[in-house]
Amino acid sequence: MFVVVDPFGTAAVFAALTQKMDRALQKKIALKAVLIAAAILTAFSLVGDSLLHYMAISLPAFRVAGGILLFVTAFRMIMGFHDPDQLNSEKSTYKDRSNIAVFPLAIPLLAGPGCMTAIVMLSTSAKSMNEYAQVMGATGLVMIVALVCLFCAAFLGRLFGPTGYGIITRVMGILLAAMSVQFISDGLHQLFNL
Repeated sequence: MFVVVDPFGTAAVFAALTQKMDRALQKKIALKAVLIAAAILTAFSLVGDSLLHYMAISLPAFRVAGGILLFVTAFRMIMGFHDPDQLNSEKSTYKDRSNIAVFPLAIPLLAGPGCMTAIVMLSTSAKSMNEYAQVMGATGLVMIVALVCLFCAAFLGRLFGPTGYGIITRVMGILLAAMSVQFISDGLHQLFNL
């Protein structure tokens, strides 16, 4: 979940989007974004499996589709599609900053398709309430780390700089790409009984 959420990369985006806002507003936006993302991930962990059954989608098929979505997310991270320089450009899709807590912070950065896929796959793979609690505990911990990163975005920006943020995001992207290939491989093995 830490790799999929990428708190450091999200903090870089947050710093770019809120650089001209006062500190109190920045904290309010950060808290709202994390709460929305946590609510979305919790909802998907609870109803994701039922939703799959209702739509007659097998878990192996969802693993393959989810792995593809995770790979797209990883590709975007590696290629730098959320770099601060791009976000500040006039052609950026994030020019409207009226409600950035919802978009792009909560969705798709903190709780995007990759995160939703990961939480459904992890929660449905849990074989007991204890394992499910571990998944939710880990997700909650990642959300807390994300909140701390957003609160400290200005400091982290000075500490890592644009180059440091770029390196961290791309390393996370490579790890996420490997994870996505594993999801696809597992799904294909289950689908075709290999």
